[in-house]
Amino acid sequence: MEPERTDYLFGDLDPSALAAAYQCGHCQSETSTRTDEAGIVHLVVHHDDGCPVLTGVLSALPDAVRAVVPDTFRP
Repeated sequence: MEPERTDYLFGDLDPSALAAAYQCGHCQSETSTRTDEAGIVHLVVHHDDGCPVLTGVLSALPDAVRAVVPDTFRP
């Protein structure tokens, strides 16, 4: 069986909705999206200088999970 190529990390995500829901738990970052030359939309997070996620001290994974399923983590 040939592998199927996909542009999704997991599931069928709306990058604009993900950008709107993403909130860094450690800074006042802003988010946006950009489309590369292959047409793939990427989420861009503009962390504050010194943010532990930006410097690699902490993972962005918990914030990303909260953005994917925001109704689970927000009142």
